[in-house]
Amino acid sequence: MLKYVIPYLSSLVILAIPLLTVAQLTDSLYWADHIQPLDLTDDSLFASFEMLDSVVQDYQFFFTAEQHWKTINTKIQFAFLTYLHQKANVRNLILEGGYAYGFLINRFLQTGDKLLLKKALNNIPVCPDDQEQMFELLYEYNQKLPDSQRIQTTGIDLEHSPELALQAIHTLLPQHQPPRQIAKNISRIKDLHQSRYYDKREVKRFFKRLEKDLNRKRSHYQTYWGKDLGRLELLVENSLHGFQFNLLKALIFKDSWQKREERMYNNFLTLTPYMKAGNFYAQFGALHTDISRSRSWEFPSLAHRLNYFRSSPVSNSVLTISRYLRKMQDQYEVLGDEEALSSMVRHIEQRFPEHVVLCNLIGVGSPFQELSQNFQFLLLIDEEMERQSCD
Repeated sequence: MLKYVIPYLSSLVILAIPLLTVAQLTDSLYWADHIQPLDLTDDSLFASFEMLDSVVQDYQFFFTAEQHWKTINTKIQFAFLTYLHQKANVRNLILEGGYAYGFLINRFLQTGDKLLLKKALNNIPVCPDDQEQMFELLYEYNQKLPDSQRIQTTGIDLEHSPELALQAIHTLLPQHQPPRQIAKNISRIKDLHQSRYYDKREVKRFFKRLEKDLNRKRSHYQTYWGKDLGRLELLVENSLHGFQFNLLKALIFKDSWQKREERMYNNFLTLTPYMKAGNFYAQFGALHTDISRSRSWEFPSLAHRLNYFRSSPVSNSVLTISRYLRKMQDQYEVLGDEEALSSMVRHIEQRFPEHVVLCNLIGVGSPFQELSQNFQFLLLIDEEMERQSCD
């Protein structure tokens, strides 16, 4: 009996092998039009970004989402910045930091003064070594370009470092003498900046007095500051709001997050006239970049405001390349398409280990009708690469 059974079983095994291979091939063919591994280190012609080429021309503001404190962030940020600079007329790098932070980094890009760069990076929650290397690369990149094509940095967040805000205000000071009515406060700005002893409480008290003086004597400040008055007011207001905002308070007072989102949007509107002609790229924490509805917030995100608010200069022109967050898998269920997402994630993890993979959610035949309302593309990062944090 066995001599008849064994050949029969063998034929089943032989048949099963090609059937399995066909199933795998079908899966690969299905996802082939939706996914593309990216080369973040050696792709000067951006061949691995080709999936975006026919899409980016339709947008003005581009987000990539990040998970804070990860070393991979900087590689992603620089690769997308230079790609979008060449392919989508991006001339403005928008930073999740205060205006003073972006202002001082921009001064570094103009002058090459590394002391300005180090001071800026040591005062905000980023991976300073990685970011320092990126901005040095950006400085070299800019030097090869005419001024009109160079990339400018602008921070639109609250001022979390009043020391940086004070430095930016001091740098913006006009060279001519101020009107007598405001001379005392101008002198105080110089004294605080030049003092060897920095006292955060003293700066906070001064900013409160300066805000009141700006309201009472606006015409005199306008005469002295001219076109830069808006930047002075923004630095002072954002510093005072920054004093009020911290993570502990935000956990208790939930409206803190909403107020911050509102202020970032309004800061963008205020600062747009100071930016370069061209489009915008930003890498922010993932929740800021959800276009339609937030996975966690009950109020509109920054990306939603930019895309849907009538006052936005980039309305209906926001593209988000989000980040697949393994620790927040349950939150994707809120947005829908979880079965298709799980299938794609499994395929990528099996097929492309040790890669950052770009996933197109809006392509022809896409199964992501719900998710694509929130973000048009998704980055799926190898788990080990994603795990690496900076000090």
